[in-house]
Amino acid sequence: MFIFEIHGKPVAQKQTRFSIRGKRPHAYDPSSIDKSNIQWQIKPYAPQEPLKGPIELSLTFFLPIPKGTSGIRRKQMLNRVILPVKKPDQDNLAYIVTNALKKIVYEDDSQICASHVYKFYGETPKTIIRVRTILEIESLLDEMEVS
Repeated sequence: MFIFEIHGKPVAQKQTRFSIRGKRPHAYDPSSIDKSNIQWQIKPYAPQEPLKGPIELSLTFFLPIPKGTSGIRRKQMLNRVILPVKKPDQDNLAYIVTNALKKIVYEDDSQICASHVYKFYGETPKTIIRVRTILEIESLLDEMEVS
């Protein structure tokens, strides 16, 4: 299992922008800097070679508590009584991470067969990523059955 912690406020994938330069269409990814920031933090701890086979991915996003929040509401947010139900959407948060991990942690995001995405408030904004192969999970279950 690999566990990564990305420091900083979680950001959502931005829509690809299209423009025309001269007479040619041009596509621009406005999230490229955010992706490279994620990759920069992951590369030192990534596996030597990208994982192969089916993968389970768990993403936990800790969003910053809004400024001006009362002490009582702050405690409720930290204790997960109040959850972030506003933007960014959890699927857009997950999309940028799954694309950033391509060719570094796993070959392609099509390998993800199971995923869990959580969105909470936290004192320090960050993203926690857990990646493991499905075969690793099956071997653990087999060991539990034998015991």
